[in-house]
Amino acid sequence: GHPVDPERLIVPTLIVHGPDDAVAPWVYSRRLAARHPDRIALHTVPDAPHSAMWNVGPRQYEERLRRFLTPLM
Repeated sequence: GHPVDPERLIVPTLIVHGPDDAVAPWVYSRRLAARHPDRIALHTVPDAPHSAMWNVGPRQYEERLRRFLTPLM
């Protein structure tokens, strides 16, 4: 596949990420969300390893996802 150019992202996007991810640097998610606050929301999950955001707080994760998706429906 082709890499996605984040500057061409035009749809509302939720990034679920945290500063304790040792695989994907959190700083890039923060920068992207800060550059495009009109369409990118960042849900920060502290103390979560890579790909384990739901595991740290399932209720918080699901509530954040619900709040993001509801206005789009």
